[in-house]
This record gives sequence, C-alpha cells and structure tokens, in this order.
Amino acid sequence: MFLDLSSYKDFNNIIIKYVDGDSIYIRDIGWVEDAGAIQTNVVRINGKRQVYLPIFKRPGANTIEAVETIKNSLELLGQRLPEDVHLNIIFDQSNYIRNSINSTIRAGLSGLILVVVVLILFLGNFRSALIAALSLPLSIMFALTGLYFTGQSINTVTLGGLALVLGLMVDNSIVVLETTDRHIKMGKSNLKAAMDAAAEVSMPVLASTLAIVVVFVPVIFLSGIARYLFSPLAMVVTFAMAGSYIFSLTLIPVAAAKILKIKQEKPEKDAFRGLFGMFNRFIEWLVLKYRITLGWVLGHRWQVLSSTVLIFIISLFFAGKIGYELFPSMDVGQLVVYTRMEPGTPLEESEFQVEKMENLIKQELGSELDMIVSNIGVFFDLPAAWTPNSGTQDAFIKIQLTENHKIRTKDLEKQLREKFRREFPGIEFSFNKGGMITAALNEGITSPIDIQVQGNDLYVANSIARRIRDTVVTVRGTRDVRIMQRLSQPFIDIRVDREKAAELGVDAVDATKNLVSALNSSTSFAKAFWIDENNGNHYFVGVTYPEYHINSETSLMNVTVTGDKHQQPVPLKNFASLSNSSAPSEINHLNLTRVTNVYVNVEDSDIGTVSSEITRRLEVIKASLPPGYEIALRGEVQSMKESFSELRTGFILAIILVYLIIVPLFGSWKQPLIVIFTIPLGLIGVIWMLYLTKTYISIQSIMGIIMMTGISVAYGNILIDRINARLKQGESVMSAIIEGAGERLRPVLMTMLTTVMGLLPLAMGFRIGSEANVPLARTIIGGIIVATGMTLIIIPILYSFFTKTVKQISPDEINA
Repeated sequence: MFLDLSSYKDFNNIIIKYVDGDSIYIRDIGWVEDAGAIQTNVVRINGKRQVYLPIFKRPGANTIEAVETIKNSLELLGQRLPEDVHLNIIFDQSNYIRNSINSTIRAGLSGLILVVVVLILFLGNFRSALIAALSLPLSIMFALTGLYFTGQSINTVTLGGLALVLGLMVDNSIVVLETTDRHIKMGKSNLKAAMDAAAEVSMPVLASTLAIVVVFVPVIFLSGIARYLFSPLAMVVTFAMAGSYIFSLTLIPVAAAKILKIKQEKPEKDAFRGLFGMFNRFIEWLVLKYRITLGWVLGHRWQVLSSTVLIFIISLFFAGKIGYELFPSMDVGQLVVYTRMEPGTPLEESEFQVEKMENLIKQELGSELDMIVSNIGVFFDLPAAWTPNSGTQDAFIKIQLTENHKIRTKDLEKQLREKFRREFPGIEFSFNKGGMITAALNEGITSPIDIQVQGNDLYVANSIARRIRDTVVTVRGTRDVRIMQRLSQPFIDIRVDREKAAELGVDAVDATKNLVSALNSSTSFAKAFWIDENNGNHYFVGVTYPEYHINSETSLMNVTVTGDKHQQPVPLKNFASLSNSSAPSEINHLNLTRVTNVYVNVEDSDIGTVSSEITRRLEVIKASLPPGYEIALRGEVQSMKESFSELRTGFILAIILVYLIIVPLFGSWKQPLIVIFTIPLGLIGVIWMLYLTKTYISIQSIMGIIMMTGISVAYGNILIDRINARLKQGESVMSAIIEGAGERLRPVLMTMLTTVMGLLPLAMGFRIGSEANVPLARTIIGGIIVATGMTLIIIPILYSFFTKTVKQISPDEINA
C-alpha cells in the first residue's frame, strides 16, 4: 500500500516505528501543521507588513534590461499564486538610470543647439554652419558604431562622453572650413580652395585630434572604479574624434566646394546679412585690437610673464581651499536610515519603534514621499549576507521621494538626523543618501569613511575602536560616528559536559541537533522538501517543538536526547549546564584577520578634508597601539587616494604623450615645448572655476584636467603652425607672430566657444541625474577659457624667445 502525500495533513499517517507489531504514526507523537519558521525579520512597505523580495543583477548585466525582464515575468509568476496575492515592483533603481540618461541626452541636445548658434554667428550664414555641423551627427554615429563593435552599452558615461565632445567634434570642420574660406578670398575656385585648404591643415588637424585622443591612453593603466568609469568614456571620445577627423577631411571639403558656390549665387536675406555683418565687424575689430595688444605684449614680454607666474602662484594658494572627494554627490531621490537599538531588543519592540519613525517621516515629507520600505531584523540564512542588520535590534528604512521632489536629499538627511536624535534617544542612527553609485564606490560599505582596527582579540580591538570613535566625533564635519560590531548581544550559553554525556551514551552532535530542532527546526541542518502537487511549490519539512513549550530555561533544559545505553531519552540538564552571557553579534574579517569597523559620515564638508584631519589625529592613537594591532582607513577614502594617485600619474603621462605627438608636426624638439608650457597655466582657470562654483576636486574633475590638456594643445598647434607658415613665406619673426596669430584668432575663438557652449548645459547641472558630469564639464570650461587666453598671449611670447631674434630667418632656422 502506497501512502498518498497529496496534502500536508497526510504526513500524520506516516509510520515512524513498529512496537510489538503495532504501527506508531506521526499523529501518535505529534501533529503536522502548515506553519512557518520562527519570525526574526519583518518588512513593512508604506506602513504595512509585506513579503519583500530584493533582486540583484549579475555583474556586467544591463540594469534596465534586467528590470524590464522582471516586469515581463510578473504576470507569469502571478498565475501560480492565489488570487488574493499580488506581485508589485516597489523599488526600481532603473528609474534613476533612466532619469540620468534622459538628463544627459537633454543636456547634449541643448549643447548641440548652442554649438550650432555659435557656428552660424561666426561663419556668417546658415549654409556655412550647415557644412560645419554635418560632421556632428556623422561623428556621433561613428562613435556609436564603435561602441557596438567593442561591446559597450549606451549609458550615462558614454552619453556624457558624447555630450562632452560635442564642441570638439566640429573643431576640425571649423578649421577646414575657415581655411577654405580664406583660400576662396584669394580668388581660387571653390574646388581648388577646398582641396588646398584640406591639404594645408591635414597635419595640424591630425595632430590636434591625436592630442585630444592620446590623453586617454593613461586610462588603460587605471584600476578600480576609475577604470570602469573612464574606459567607456575614453572609447566614445576616441571614436567620436576619429570620425570627426575623417569627415572633416573628406565630406567637409566636398560640401564646401558645392554649397559655398550656391551661397554666392543665392545670398542670404538682408536682415540676416545685417546681423551677421555686425557680428563680423565686431570680430574684425577684435582681431585688430588683438594685433595691437600682441605688439605691446611682445614689447613687454618679461612683465607679462612675471604677472602670469604671480597669478599662477596665487591660484595655487586658492587650490588648497578647494575640498576634494572621490565622486560628486548626486541627488538620487533616495535616503536610507540605518537604526540600531539596544542589543537583544525583541522584534516586536523594534517594529514598534520603526513604525513611529515612519510616521515622523510621513509628517516631514507629506506629498514629497513616494514610498517607505522598512526592513527590521534579519532572516538567519543565506539572505543574511545581503542585509546590514545583525539581529532583531537592527533595521533600515528606505525612503523614496517622488520623481519631481522639491526637497534635496541632503537637506532631508540633515532634517531627519536632528529630529530622530531628539525624538528617539538611545537609538543609534546613520544616514546614506548615495544610491547605487555611492554603494559601488564604497564597495557596499554604508559610510564613505571606514576606519578599521585589525587585531585578533575583539575586546582589545573594541576598546581601541571606542577611543577612535571618541576622537573622531570631535572632528568638524563628521556625523553618525559608530562602531559596527557590538560585543553585548545577549545569549544563553549551554555547555555540554562531554564526560557525563559519554557516560550516558549521548553524542554531543545529537544533543546539539535536538536543541536546534526544539528552538528552531531540523531544517537548519537537514534540508527536506515536499512538493505540493496542487501548485508545484516546494515546502520545507522539519521537526520542531511548539514555541509555547519552550517558555523558560527549565523547559529548555528538559529537551531530551536518546542515548545508546538507555532506553529512555536523557534530558539535557543531566549532562549540560546553562548560563546567561553576551557575545559579539557579528565578527568580520579582512584577509583572514579580524577587523572592527568605525564608520563615519560627512556633512557640511568634503570627505577629503575630513579624512585628512582624521588621519592626523589617528597618528596619536597609532603610536600607543598594543603589538599585533593596526589602524587603516578604507572605503571611499582608500579608493579616492588610489584613484587620485593614478590620475596624477596619468596627467603627467598625458603631457608626455601630447608632446611626442606634436614633435613630428613641427619637426622640432623645441617648438612643442612652447605649447606644453601653457598646459599648467590652464590650471589657473580650473582652480578658479572650481573655487567660485564651490565644486570639489574629484576623479571627474581630474579627468577634466587631463582632457583640457589635449584641447589646449590643439589650439596651440593651430597657432604655431600658421606662424611657421608665414615665416616660410619669408616674413620677419615679429610680423609672422602678429599676423599669423591674428589670422588664427577667429578659428581659435570659434573652436573654444563651440566647446564651451557644448559643455555649458552639463556644467549647469540643473537636471537630476546629470550631477556626475558637472565637475568634468566645469573643469574643462574653466581650463580651456584660460588656456585659450594663454595660447593667444603666452605662446607668441615664448615663440619670440625660442627664435631669439626678430630679424628675417630662413625656413631651416625654424626647426633649429
């Protein structure tokens, strides 16, 4: 006869033993229930208890694609659930990614419009602007094609890279078009002018393009988060600039030969001609004033250089007043509040306190609040690896603001911190407003500053950690200073007397299993499943005691174990003792060494300044550490130091590579140094831009400095190349410098303004999700504005020094 287990009630009919020919069933010694594990975790969604299932994507997977797949699967999953059970997505982090992408696209389109406006103004009509703008969509398509074949995706980094180089993508076309226009004015035909112009500027344009691209070579040598951020950026910029170079020397000359001819046959309307004429007259007046100024500057070279050096030194002083961080802070519309009550706080009490916190949050936010998800306690199984909670006394509250929220997340953090500490004395709080990117930068740590005490004895390490906490809490800008590991979690210590157990024939392993089964379930150590044929779901099958039977220490010690020497079960009290004690709630390791973590948040200051002050104060504590114990700063601070060091090396390497790129262009080892000398002076603009806009130095701004290096060199190349050309025509050095620089003022200004206007929407950072590119855009704008000024003033001065004479020189002497 086969036993039918189509229902869980049928388990009562399972025979477990025969005694004197009689069957003993499970129903004779107990009963079967459709029950659940002892609850140690509660999740509340918008104030109601819910079943919460967090889903994590695999490394390298596309977040938006993963979320869409899950959404499409909900209907199928719902078919297997009862009618009164509903599946809903409550926390979707892909929304922020979508907002970031949309913000970056809007900023890019705004920059594109501004670039076209600059082209129209400088080139004087719509047809000329159209010719120059032709390279924009084609270069973008070229870059997207390159991303496809290299396995990269369209994301905020790659889209931000395209937005960053919008102005640069038309620079090559501007140079070709402006040179073509100059050749047409010499009386050449459109076709001849286009061909001669393309041949004339092919090498300078190539050098300028390579100078911008080559600065990304150091990205190859980066590691950690910086490499993941800038590798896609380097690829998209390289592809875009390569496309720009190709189209500027192929499509643009052809279009100029055809469209410019049509322009002569069909002049623009008088109203536009008047507007363009006015602007052109202004540029001509500016060129005249520039030539006059340049003549005066060349007569007062030492005074100008001395003043420039003085400004540079003053700027370096203000650079020390700019804070620094690893990555710019972003308003992701989310805030996580970590709470920790007294060790051993029952789950019910923790939930009661969290409910009061939720009500306070609702009162503070009102209509700005979209959702609250509270996770209280911890499920003691594999899911425990995915939660910062260490017991029933811990909880974290996720706050999701509405999409168009007015309050800034950092203001909400400050506001709630003050009220929580006042309304809930004795409860420890910590706040995290960073979202996905900050979590990645911190490697999952809930705070940007992690001070780790390494040592074997947890109690010695904890005393050191308490000393660190008391020191750090006095540092200006620190908030939520707390020790992660607690040593005071209450527990019942049951010690087995192994000699007595052996005398009674009791195995200590069996005693442990019976005890675990009584307190929890046998599923903790022996997994057994039953599949319900009605719905196909899997259920754990385990043995346990009713909770109300284990209601005192006495009943706990009466748990029995079957021995080999006795027919009757042996109570636990016959061979074990019980005592109340405390122990660590969690123990963490780093490289097999025990660590105790002191977490620190930062408010109203930058992470770099705060971490530097903490490091200084820790030196005193380090001097008195017992043998075998160490203190180290990790988390975002460690990543920041490593990334800054690598990018600093990358900046130096970029300068060297740029120099080697332009040496063949000039056929000289000396003349490229003229351009290189202006790169540090571009830092003046970077420093003042960051200082005045209160933007911290970060890996984004350092990458902006590296990009500024290539851009500023490109402007210098065009200037010197034209001066050399006039010298080869037999002009004197002074005349070649003044006239050559004057001829290049217009294209240099045009390329500078297209770059600035293309970056301006990103630099403003008005839209949520675009904050990551703000320091990068501001750095480039500040750097190239000043670098352009230095190019137009300092390069002619340095050029005059390198030639050492104002007399007419032969072409051979130029490359001396």
